[in-house]
Amino acid sequence: MQFNSIPFLFYFLPVFLAVYYITPKRNRNFLMLCGSAVFYYFAVGRRWWCLGLLCGLTFLVFWAGQWLQLRRSKGLLGLCLIGLAALLIFFKCYAGGTLLPPGMSFYLFQMAAYLIDVFRRECPEERSFLRMGAQFMLFPKLLSGPLVQPKKLQMASRHPSFCANTFFHGLQELILGLAMKVLLADRLGGLWVQAGVAGYRGISTPLAWMSLVAFALRLYFDFYGYSLMAMGIGRMVGYHLPQNFRDPYGACSVSEFYRRWHITLGAWFREYMYIPLGGSRKGTARTLFNLAVVWAFTGFWHGVGGNYLLWAGFLFFLIAMEKLWLGKVLKAAPVLGHGYTVFMILLSWVPFAIGDWEKMLCFLGKLFAQGTVVNPLDYQIIGAQYWPYLLAGVFFALPVSTKLLNKLRRTVWGDILLFGLLWAAVYCIATSAQSPFLYFQF
Repeated sequence: MQFNSIPFLFYFLPVFLAVYYITPKRNRNFLMLCGSAVFYYFAVGRRWWCLGLLCGLTFLVFWAGQWLQLRRSKGLLGLCLIGLAALLIFFKCYAGGTLLPPGMSFYLFQMAAYLIDVFRRECPEERSFLRMGAQFMLFPKLLSGPLVQPKKLQMASRHPSFCANTFFHGLQELILGLAMKVLLADRLGGLWVQAGVAGYRGISTPLAWMSLVAFALRLYFDFYGYSLMAMGIGRMVGYHLPQNFRDPYGACSVSEFYRRWHITLGAWFREYMYIPLGGSRKGTARTLFNLAVVWAFTGFWHGVGGNYLLWAGFLFFLIAMEKLWLGKVLKAAPVLGHGYTVFMILLSWVPFAIGDWEKMLCFLGKLFAQGTVVNPLDYQIIGAQYWPYLLAGVFFALPVSTKLLNKLRRTVWGDILLFGLLWAAVYCIATSAQSPFLYFQF
């Protein structure tokens, strides 16, 4: 069961909301805990051990928080963090990627943030296991975030705030995110898949670029769509989850792009790794070292394959160049900065998308007109059916579309449009194979 499924949209969510609203406030954390457990059980394919692992970790972290508040022991904190990291490494490296419980990377990071903040005295320890369970297992954010500051999560679980206007705003975000996932991301994914089926060796350069743009837009609208749905559902139950994307393709540098892309993960690495290492306070060489460590961990967080390390290493190199000198040039020429950022981000998605080194090099060659072409007009034949989605994707990736959508959402025409998008998305879900959210694999 996922957000983009009929069982979730028409069975689980309406029933949960109905019961949630008629339940007295003092019992809502218990209901959230039970509802999230049911959701996770079905989301992981009815694998009891995944749910048991999540519940067991929640229980252990709850008691670890109590001890850290009492003794403030660096040894205990280190032991807890090593245990969480070891668990993640085991499932990613040794148990095989197929055994990685969905959402594990996200909820382990959420647990680590809580323990660190309790140790720092930046948030109090949670004294109620029900509230703790409701916070960690909160189903809108459980599988793919966004990551939330522990103190804000505690406040929301104690005093969930919602009203008719908040509910309606959340419903709008839910529908818009669903449309991005089903009507854009899933359709764009077809072009990338077809290019792979045709074989990278024989495709033309135009088709290679079209398929790469399609992959980039698919990844963006897939994860942005999930994040919007999570924020919308969160609002509907009184939790105001943070924004995870802010027009990244409007950035003028790679550094700025990643301040706008997956914002909460970037904030986690900055708060709990980059700044404790010294941040940018100890000179240029130390700053670059700290960045290298953060990006190495970012690559590992996404996967253990060498392609993810290459992706992270490439981005670290670009960001280091911007720190040293290139950033000033890009800031002085925004048009150049936009073009440079889009081009480099597109190139960076190649190792992210293709794990096989031979195929990766072959595809990179095709981007720059290397090798033979079986059919020079393949971009017209294969790409013809995807042009509307590509154009729509490019438009909705621009900042101007965000301003337009925000204005439309406050009008009757916007409500009519969202109503149409909802049923168009439902029709596509009902008549085609369900496509899981891409970030579930992380």
